[in-house]
Amino acid sequence: MVVLKPRQISDAFAALLFAVVAILPFPFASVSSVAISLWCGLVGIAVVGLALRPPAIASPLFLAAIIAVGVASYATILHLQVVVRAPSDSLAHPIWALASQILGMPLEASASIAKGQPYLAIGAPLLNLLLFTGGYICGGDETLSRRLFRTIAWSGGLYAVYAICSYALEPNLVLWHEKIAYVGNLTGTFTNRNAAAVYFGSIAIVWLLLAFRRLNLRRKRRPGKRRRPPTTRVNWRVLAVPGSFFCVCLLALVLTGSRAGVACSFVGLLVAFGLNFRSEMSPRLRKWLAFGAAVVVILAIYQIFDSGLGERLETEGTTGGGRASVVASVLRMISDFPWLGSGLGSFRWSFAAYRSSQISGWGVWDRAHNVALEIAAEGGLVLAGIVVLAWIGAMAVLLRACLDPRRSRTLPRAALAVSTVAVLHSLIDFSLQIPAYAGTVIVLLGAALAQTQKPTVEQAEAVNFEVNQSSESPD
Repeated sequence: MVVLKPRQISDAFAALLFAVVAILPFPFASVSSVAISLWCGLVGIAVVGLALRPPAIASPLFLAAIIAVGVASYATILHLQVVVRAPSDSLAHPIWALASQILGMPLEASASIAKGQPYLAIGAPLLNLLLFTGGYICGGDETLSRRLFRTIAWSGGLYAVYAICSYALEPNLVLWHEKIAYVGNLTGTFTNRNAAAVYFGSIAIVWLLLAFRRLNLRRKRRPGKRRRPPTTRVNWRVLAVPGSFFCVCLLALVLTGSRAGVACSFVGLLVAFGLNFRSEMSPRLRKWLAFGAAVVVILAIYQIFDSGLGERLETEGTTGGGRASVVASVLRMISDFPWLGSGLGSFRWSFAAYRSSQISGWGVWDRAHNVALEIAAEGGLVLAGIVVLAWIGAMAVLLRACLDPRRSRTLPRAALAVSTVAVLHSLIDFSLQIPAYAGTVIVLLGAALAQTQKPTVEQAEAVNFEVNQSSESPD
């Protein structure tokens, strides 16, 4: 009988988590409730297995606080939205009183305009929390964190290869289904080109940082007995794989034709580039390089690549068919129901009553195209505020870790750059509401935050010294 060691069991549960992360984008970006339920179950099993076996969790109180706040916030809002209320209750949505009057029969009122919908909508936040927890546990172990990082890179790179091939051969298909929208644009396994754009842009960032890491490791490797003269030659074999996948992901990004996705992705690439070479640049050079690179990159995409991006900018402009009017309409929704919103997952039904006549008929407005505003419209200002503060705090912790020379910074840099893409794009679109993309960002974020909570090399040596001194002291 073969007996597995605790480390082998931990690796098996980690492999399950990595498999979910890799497969997430495949079934049409996992937007269906069936896919979300399946991933919640599998990731939950992986998280429980990892929590009961090594590796040790970095700063368990930090992780417990995040889980407690997330669970308490959504559980409280969920209960307050679905609990039965009297029609005269100020927290009850007035649509129930109106429906009772029209039907001539009493109806049970609630804060949500759709009975039971908040229960279905809680699946995506739960999956994100589970993926964050799994990523955080893996981030506490150097081996598992590297495997997770490579899983995200390789799976995303292969999806980019598939996306380009399917775009060249059958541009009107998403997997085996015919496209309903975005015909002629690359979407890969996603049904929405904007989410595909930021996904491939984020994977490009991961491959770029992998290339930088290989270069840095090559510089540190083999210190040698004899000092060799400095050289600027680059071993291109070291950069062949990450460089190739970086170019493939970049090509897939541009072929999506997403204006916001391309712009936000290149902002993330600039963040990654700036963080990696920050110590080698003067402050003045950093500012001019960031400004100049942004201008050159955007103009190059607009003029050179034949992806339809320039045509969209010329025909639709930069406002996207009235998104400013959509924001104004959503703000009116929030002002009417600031505390509990209209119900989690109910935006597509509640927005119709507030839709401005100035909004263009082009496009489908079943989402707010601003994740923070949609959370506030569906769940209230308090819930939206907690989510926004959590993102701000996480990015601040990552930035501090990236600026600390005593830490390993590849994973925090990747998480910060990818989070920059996700947060910027979430202000003008709904990519973070697509489980495949949100899960990729969240699991990377969790692993990076775990690394920021681990002690630095100097701190670990100081702790070991104190332990040795105390053990050697006489009783």
